[in-house]
Amino acid sequence: MKTYKMRDLRFKCVFLCFLTLLMGLNVTACSDDDGNSDTPGTLPAPSSLTVTATNLVAELQVKFQNPNYMNVKTIEISYEKTDGSEPGTISLNGSDYTVVFSYLLKLPSVGTYEVGVTLIGHNGERSETVTKTAATFDPGSIRETPMIDLADELMSNLIEKYFHKSSRTVWQTCYPNVQSGNGVYWEGDALVWGQGAGLSAFVSMREATNGLSIGGDYLSLEDDMYNGIQGFWKLDNRDGVTAYSCYPDAGNDRYFDDNVWIGLDMAKWYQLTNDQRYLTQAVAVWDYLTTVGYDTTCHGGILWKELPEKTTSKHTCSTAPTGVLSCRLYEITHDEKYLTWAKDLYEWLVTYMQDADYLFWDNCRPADGNPTEIGSIEKNKYAYNSGQPLQLACMLYKITGEEKYLTNARNIAEACFKQWFKSYTSDVFDETVNVLKPHEDMWFNAVMSRGFFELYSIDEDPVYLNAFKDTMLQAWFGYAHRDNGLIDYNDLTGESAPMTSWEIRHEAAIVEMLAELAIWERGLQAE
Repeated sequence: MKTYKMRDLRFKCVFLCFLTLLMGLNVTACSDDDGNSDTPGTLPAPSSLTVTATNLVAELQVKFQNPNYMNVKTIEISYEKTDGSEPGTISLNGSDYTVVFSYLLKLPSVGTYEVGVTLIGHNGERSETVTKTAATFDPGSIRETPMIDLADELMSNLIEKYFHKSSRTVWQTCYPNVQSGNGVYWEGDALVWGQGAGLSAFVSMREATNGLSIGGDYLSLEDDMYNGIQGFWKLDNRDGVTAYSCYPDAGNDRYFDDNVWIGLDMAKWYQLTNDQRYLTQAVAVWDYLTTVGYDTTCHGGILWKELPEKTTSKHTCSTAPTGVLSCRLYEITHDEKYLTWAKDLYEWLVTYMQDADYLFWDNCRPADGNPTEIGSIEKNKYAYNSGQPLQLACMLYKITGEEKYLTNARNIAEACFKQWFKSYTSDVFDETVNVLKPHEDMWFNAVMSRGFFELYSIDEDPVYLNAFKDTMLQAWFGYAHRDNGLIDYNDLTGESAPMTSWEIRHEAAIVEMLAELAIWERGLQAE
């Protein structure tokens, strides 16, 4: 990695040559070696050499200082394992490294290496070789990394970079903050979808840190988080109904799926804290979904958008989580109406939206002239649209004990795994692992993961959750983890070009998955 580029010394050289000519000295040429002797072995050796392991296997970070800011032709790095195997040498252009040298040395394999650095001048003179011994990162230790440490570090970073950066106590959309051309577009604050993602991350962190020394840090933010999201809870004069709007301004758009994600967080928050205000909000959202958001077109299901104009399409992304919220409220209240709704919404999903491969389509529209019937189906498939029916099926099985729900849940899980994971030869693990496919919406993946965590609570088979964990560790210890502490969510393997802007919705999704993995990990340790 290049650090500082060398100044052009030609002017200095020409000036010195001209000066010595004026002094009557017999000088016929001036060397770019800046006064170094042409005699081999007389160059000063590199100083302050350090060789340290990075977070990737078979890689060492080599650093040293260039003595006297010398202009050298070549930097030669030699390496050899301490047992004498796997020797090698690489040569680098010396003009690329002048003041401080820093280079990521790729090695043939994991192990302990002796690394030497030699400077070579323009006339072939060589410095003394300076050596250091260092061991590469041990991939066997990666899976021992406490997931709570990673979740806390990333969440703390998000709070620092995204939260309460404008006049409102809410999440910013992006880091760095990207505003519209006039520079005042909501001061860069996120729409309610992004706010909901931040809330999901926070509630998961509240649970993951409950009882830990760092738990108080999140407890202290609880009122800010609640008051921030409640700024979006608005009475709209167009329909006389209060619900979460896209943004807390008059006349904003309003979506049913935006509301249900927040309702789910409120129900989870209540189960964690027993704070009545969260249950009140969860019930209010459920009432909104099952009254304003429901009609008999397309045989049932939950609509997608209410304002400014109610859509006619029925969506999996609004129907399935409404079923999950119904199950949550049944667990809390034992009111049979919630269970009835959960069952009915599940039956609608598997009857009209589930494909033969067990995955779920996106939405359907009513038939012209007979809106009770389905006229067309949008057959795109997204991770969250199958992950939520998976979670719903698992919850209905736990409540009712009916095997049909568990059978379908297992089929959905296997189909999701085939669709949204891939086999990947990892530089981090030095082995082939299963990871989430690149260029998928990371928030979709986080919502899908909720279904897999629910299934684990029944089967206790760690295969799927281990794939989520390996994905997160690959991202954290690999090239997807940027210098600013954020994660390149478009490709967690880090193979694609690095990002330059990071959205809260995606970063928060990674926090949620890390936090849920930490909760799972704590459960394993308690067994």
